[in-house]
Amino acid sequence: MGMKKSGVWIIVCMLALAAGGCAPKVEEKFEEAVSLHAPEQRMQWWNDQKFGMFIHWGAWSQSEIGFIWQITRNDPPQEREKRFDLYKTFNPTKFNPRQWARLAKQAGMKYVVFTTKHHDGFCNFDTKLTNLKVTNPKGPYSKSPNPDILKQLVEAYRAEGIAIGLYFSHIDWHHPDAKVFSTSHWEYDEQLIDKDPKRWKRFADFEKGQVRELLTDYGKIDIFWFDISWPTGGYGSAYENPRVRKDAIDMVKMMRTMDPNLIINNRGTDICGDFATPEQRIPEMGIPGYWESNLTISNGRGFWYKGPDADYKTTTELIHMLADIASKGGNFLLNVGPRPDGTITPEETQRLKEMGQWLKVNGESIYGTTRTVFRKLNWGKCTVKGRKLFLHVFDWPRDGILRVPGLKNRIVSAYLLADKSRSPMPISRTPQDVLINVGKKAPDPIDTVIVLSLEGKPDVDNTIRQNPKGGVELQTGEADIYGNNARYYTGATVRHGDYITGWISLEDWLSWEFRIDRPGAFDVEIMYACNKNNSGSTFAVAVAGQELTGKVKPSFTSETFRGGPNDFTSDKIGKITLTEPGIYTLSVKPEKIAGKDLMYLKTVTLRPSRN
Repeated sequence: MGMKKSGVWIIVCMLALAAGGCAPKVEEKFEEAVSLHAPEQRMQWWNDQKFGMFIHWGAWSQSEIGFIWQITRNDPPQEREKRFDLYKTFNPTKFNPRQWARLAKQAGMKYVVFTTKHHDGFCNFDTKLTNLKVTNPKGPYSKSPNPDILKQLVEAYRAEGIAIGLYFSHIDWHHPDAKVFSTSHWEYDEQLIDKDPKRWKRFADFEKGQVRELLTDYGKIDIFWFDISWPTGGYGSAYENPRVRKDAIDMVKMMRTMDPNLIINNRGTDICGDFATPEQRIPEMGIPGYWESNLTISNGRGFWYKGPDADYKTTTELIHMLADIASKGGNFLLNVGPRPDGTITPEETQRLKEMGQWLKVNGESIYGTTRTVFRKLNWGKCTVKGRKLFLHVFDWPRDGILRVPGLKNRIVSAYLLADKSRSPMPISRTPQDVLINVGKKAPDPIDTVIVLSLEGKPDVDNTIRQNPKGGVELQTGEADIYGNNARYYTGATVRHGDYITGWISLEDWLSWEFRIDRPGAFDVEIMYACNKNNSGSTFAVAVAGQELTGKVKPSFTSETFRGGPNDFTSDKIGKITLTEPGIYTLSVKPEKIAGKDLMYLKTVTLRPSRN
């Protein structure tokens, strides 16, 4: 049969860095790096904060192009150079960091992460190692009373009691010794390091020098937020290249020596990173250990100011994101892209203030909470604090009865978090669920929080069940994985995730257990990705003595799999009938692997058949 691996265990093995630990073989290979983590108590403090402000701002804001990698596009060299001269016109005369800090505090944010240097190499601080900086005499803002933007900002946020985080891009498209980085945004050419190691050392020393400046000249720094891979094996997920990884370990050693309590993310720092950083997405199953989703208030590509016609997420969307991330044990780093004059847009300001108003009432259900105890809630999310469950109800039940699935504990009390008098809400039970009589009108149309105080630690039956429409959704993060190669990938940084990868062997297969209460006929549908070179593989789906055979078809045309939603397709492979209520097991096994791997599997869904 092969080795059985639960989806969660595979994530732990892949992302031990995010939990502040290392997989066993990595401990042997990089024994000295094991201690290069922030203390557990410090990480727990950070995780309790839950909500932070990300700020992308600087000379590039004048372009009104949300994604800075436009610099690397096929512009003529002359046009490209003009983009590096934007600092000569950057004059944010309306920059008032105290207003920014007060807005963050109004929003309920507990920490800030600010761009000290982005990919273009422009520095928002008074570095002594390059002239591409806001204090350069050629820049108009250098004539202001205090041109060091970073110094102004950290003082303002500290005055509001907000923890300080510094963003710093590993890559530098402007530095003469950084040509190792290609013009395709994040990739690097390792051959250039081999051909000219002295040049690479100069750049590595330059980066270490700037990091040292930031940790020396600006007081206590709580978080250091690196971006993009350094030539160290990737976004903290590979262990194959100790030769260049030593650069990263040496730099982290320096940083930990300067401040043992400094919290450092996982980008380019490999096994030394303290937390994972999924970008512009919320992992479906969360990520084991410490993690933080960074998303933008504005829609569209990129984190920078997108101009006066930018589109923005609604306050409802943002509050739901906050509750979703907290329910999965993560932090929410919400990005604003201020205008080039130094003001935050009215749209961003409005949404942040509205989030803060909601948090004034419901903050107990976010700050200091831990991840949900429920597999899935059809009406919203859940956060936990000791013996209290905070039920975040997004979709109010039409019949006024909120169904809490599988909860076994005796309920001590149930009340609305917004109700200072804690008026008790009527509770009843079925053999499987707790029923709360909540009334037919939602007190808060965005997210009403109900508190359940329990007797004992939360105890929940999380067997996969049918959804309200009678379907069954089987996510690959919940599968039992058999074999030695297939694994569940969460996407701990920029890349999308939440799918099975490494499915290269006929010996590897998946299975799920689920409960059926409403028997009948079901259409079986899978969501997967495959390129044309690997198409033609076949697989079998088996349940209750019935077997369906599926054939893998190409779902995207490019050679490179990015893992984004456009790479995936849904395919109905047949119908099965489940005649009795009860517990069933469904398996997916390969029959033929035509290319390098079977497919990237995301979900298997049983939908009630209409025929």
